[in-house]
Amino acid sequence: MKRFELKISLYDWFFVLIIAVFFASSINVIIYLVLKADWKEGIFVGSILGFCMALFSTIFISINNKYILPKISEPILWWIISAFFSFFAGFIGFYGAFHLAKTFSLSIPESILKNRNTIAFISGFLNYLMGLIIYLFVSMRGKMEEIENLLLKGRMLSLQIQLNSHFLYNVINNIAELIKIDGNKAEEALIKLSRFLRRVMQEEDIIPISKELENVKSYVELENLRYDGMINLNISGEREAKDFLIPRFSVQLLVENAIKHGFQGKTLNIKISFFNISKSSCFISVSNDGKKIENLKFGMGLDNLSKRLKILSKGEIKLADASKNEFIIKLKK
Repeated sequence: MKRFELKISLYDWFFVLIIAVFFASSINVIIYLVLKADWKEGIFVGSILGFCMALFSTIFISINNKYILPKISEPILWWIISAFFSFFAGFIGFYGAFHLAKTFSLSIPESILKNRNTIAFISGFLNYLMGLIIYLFVSMRGKMEEIENLLLKGRMLSLQIQLNSHFLYNVINNIAELIKIDGNKAEEALIKLSRFLRRVMQEEDIIPISKELENVKSYVELENLRYDGMINLNISGEREAKDFLIPRFSVQLLVENAIKHGFQGKTLNIKISFFNISKSSCFISVSNDGKKIENLKFGMGLDNLSKRLKILSKGEIKLADASKNEFIIKLKK
């Protein structure tokens, strides 16, 4: 049962260490000045105190987080145990700092030596308050991340519905026109469409390059039933990009637009090439020799693709060369 487990990252612990050292040093300087002791010594002692409290907090809270809290189902018991561990970390942290200060021969005012048990108790209580602040901060951040994930999933679902609708609308229109021309080809197109949809509807939102290219080839086959095989598809450099993932229908949408807007009643050559491939990025060029692009505006399809690339792949799309009808997709790992 993990619902009471607090997820604290290494960055959080580093942040806690810095804050603990800063506040402990600041408070210690004030104490040393009030007691008319060397305030420079107070900085060192305070830094050691802050470090020890943060160190023991990290150890005890990590043990608590990993081995105890996951087994607890009662919230009140969770609070009691967590409070005890935070207090105990501060209490032990004070004594750890106390012995380290003596080891390094740092001066400790006599009034602190006489009341070290009381001060250790106060340190434990202050550490509990710091732990409470950390808990509130981390849990609030966790809730914000959960909300952002839900919003992202909702946005992705909306984008996916738009894209599927856009794709199906175009294909069904193509088959409707094909029925008037050649009933047998229309029937063949419907069979291929059903197979195509059965496969792509089972895929994730982000898929390997190889699967995306399989979908593109199937789509071009569907379109060639209508265009009598006048759509030529040339793909190069895909082997080097096989480890990259891409949002589904990314390349296919550009191929679809090339056919829809570029076909002029004669053979249309569509070229897909992969270049500048590294461990962290990959570029994909999609171009065609059809009707030239004029006054490009990102409609629903391209706007949708741009958003999905940004969300799923930290990527982008741009028109690279209007004379070649060339779009470039950039992917990142």
